[in-house]
Amino acid sequence: MAVPVDHILNDAVSVIEKNIGKDPEVVDRLRRILQNARSIRRVIQQIGQRMAPTEAVPAGVSQQLHEKLSGSRILVVDDDIEVLNDAHTLLERYGCIVEAAHAGDEAVCMYRASHLDAAYDVVIIAVKLPDYSGYQLMLRLMKITGHVPMALMTGFGWDAGHSIVNARQAGLHPKALLYKPFKLKQLLDVVETVIDNTPSTTNIG
Repeated sequence: MAVPVDHILNDAVSVIEKNIGKDPEVVDRLRRILQNARSIRRVIQQIGQRMAPTEAVPAGVSQQLHEKLSGSRILVVDDDIEVLNDAHTLLERYGCIVEAAHAGDEAVCMYRASHLDAAYDVVIIAVKLPDYSGYQLMLRLMKITGHVPMALMTGFGWDAGHSIVNARQAGLHPKALLYKPFKLKQLLDVVETVIDNTPSTTNIG
């Protein structure tokens, strides 16, 4: 169910962006659709956890970490469906609420709209996207909120656009870097690092 719901959210947010200032009734109805889609996802996730309670807190993970991650809202930005599926599968085991965007423009819409509902606690961005580099997307998100609680993810190839170096110079935490395919411990460590280093208040631009 994760991927179809992601597409509903992406489409609804995109149409909201196009209708802001033009048709308030359409915007309000689409926001209700967003809320309902997210509510459906939460119910499905809760049912899944009840059906497989041993998966809720995997062995070797502290209850403290599980409680920190539970309820955290995470946006994953990548055009690789396998990466998005892995993010859903791994993080939702800890009670995270995971949403996805497939390109930079989608991510900007999702990020801006999240501050009208519930802001993302972590944004995980691929170094290379169809329309932007990870660093370019970081700059766009920083125009919305001064601080972006983000991590970059990359394969083991060369970062030709120097996204990682540039992002670190712009404020990316030194440990907020993930390598694909995900390794569970590294993914959890990075998400925890971003959450722990996010200011308690974030101004919306």
